[in-house]
Amino acid sequence: MRVFWITHDVFEVFFPYVKGQPTKGGSWVAPLFYNILQQPGITLASVTPVINGNEQKQEIDGVVYYSIRISKNENASVMSANLANRYLSVINDFQPDIIHIHGTEKNFALLRKYVDTKIPIVCSIQGIVSSCLDYLKYSVANAGLKKHRSVKNRVGRGGVNSTLRKWRKYSDIEKEVYRINRYFIGRTAWDKAQLAAMNAGASYFHGEELLRPAFYQHEWKIDECERHRIFVPSAEYPLKGFHTLLQAAAILKRQFPEVKIVAPLSSFTLKSSKIKDVFIGEDYSNYLKSEIRKLKLTENIILRKRLSADEMAAEYSKAHLFVLPSFLENSPNSLGESMMTGTPCVASSVGGVTSIVKDNESSLLFSPGDYVFLAYQIARIFSDDELALKISANAREIALRRHNITQTSRQYYQIYSEIIKQHHESSTDSSRA
Repeated sequence: MRVFWITHDVFEVFFPYVKGQPTKGGSWVAPLFYNILQQPGITLASVTPVINGNEQKQEIDGVVYYSIRISKNENASVMSANLANRYLSVINDFQPDIIHIHGTEKNFALLRKYVDTKIPIVCSIQGIVSSCLDYLKYSVANAGLKKHRSVKNRVGRGGVNSTLRKWRKYSDIEKEVYRINRYFIGRTAWDKAQLAAMNAGASYFHGEELLRPAFYQHEWKIDECERHRIFVPSAEYPLKGFHTLLQAAAILKRQFPEVKIVAPLSSFTLKSSKIKDVFIGEDYSNYLKSEIRKLKLTENIILRKRLSADEMAAEYSKAHLFVLPSFLENSPNSLGESMMTGTPCVASSVGGVTSIVKDNESSLLFSPGDYVFLAYQIARIFSDDELALKISANAREIALRRHNITQTSRQYYQIYSEIIKQHHESSTDSSRA
């Protein structure tokens, strides 16, 4: 079986060879790719679009990696015949039995209009831009971002309004992706419901994710964590709800004055100058800094940049608990990582989260934006070791099953086989008719 992946990010082993401006990220897909490769009879290849790149082909350890050239934002607009032909050149070179597209947030799956109809295409559902639009607006409805806009934001560059414009523009493209494709892989009741709303006739397959090796190797222990230390997945943009956690921290500080919040992927620093913030800062970052100062949390916040898998796993192990304060999530990798390490979790009951954890069993839940109840749930973990240990053990047990390497690899082999079978039978029936 020849399987061809299309991903947004260049695999690490191919990265040194790639010309142009490749995106290095999405490392959560790599474990799945390389473990599926271990299945008997599977041959894998991948292609990644690279801004100002070249058409490249490199075979490394029996895997063929391709890159194609795109211009900036070309993968977030209606696909041109010219771009489609660039993809088709590498697809025709590899001759796949099935194409697996990762994510609908880019226009990859518009290829269904151009690829030979005999070749099935399956799309993995990650985030859904059209679903996130209203939640992004809701997440900052009471933040008063207007007064925090920099000069750059006021002239239409950057900021939350810029993101909203981009998402609105792409939303119709994404809906077309869901309309024209037939096969999808998801993980939660939420993404299954979204698909049913956009394409009731599509076939849905349940496929789990694998985590990076570091998270299988670390295990949280209550006697080794730093008390009252909170790890949060991101302070990067409003949908992740970092501002909700700040408001909760102000309440927690009355009872736990030494509380610490560690946030990776932070796009701002508390030490930047006010002049820089006024002219080129981002509205959400400026708002967060204002809140941190107003709530007197400067000494309680530890901002990090991007962390490696080993660094992330170490942070989960060091934290007293993990908080997921997002306004919308489907199947967040950070939640899977915290569960695998066994770090007790408090999460917002949004999107696909409730398909993964249960309140008072494998997590403590709260309604998005409800910082008072978030503070209460965090304080319960801080004050009750027995509860923390129960949450930890139950979450880790679920994660060990959900992210089992052998079972998940087989699961995808079976999904590919079933789609190829269904597609062949459908094509045969159509030709007979």
